Amino acid sequence: MADIVITSIGGYCPAQAEGTINGAPFYFRARHQHWLLSVGGADPADFGNWEYEEHYSDVPSAAGYMSEDEARQFIAAAAERYERGEPEQRSAAE
Repeated sequence: MADIVITSIGGYCPAQAEGTINGAPFYFRARHQHWLLSVGGADPADFGNWEYEEHYSDVPSAAGYMSEDEARQFIAAAAERYERGEPEQRSAAE
């Protein structure tokens, strides 16, 4: 299980979180119809060494209103992919 430390979480449009995963900085953002977890690099909010994105809803802006609990679940799920060394994934709908 990945060691996840969330130092900040919250907001709407976008919902955002920051912290570390296994000591590497991460940035989580949910806005429009997608959410994204970026890990590593000098500034993961700009461009991380590893990124994972998923479609959230067909409703415009829905992702930006997700709850903190839901964001934590998505962060944990993507962190497990990162820890397993799974390839990066970006949504095809960009």
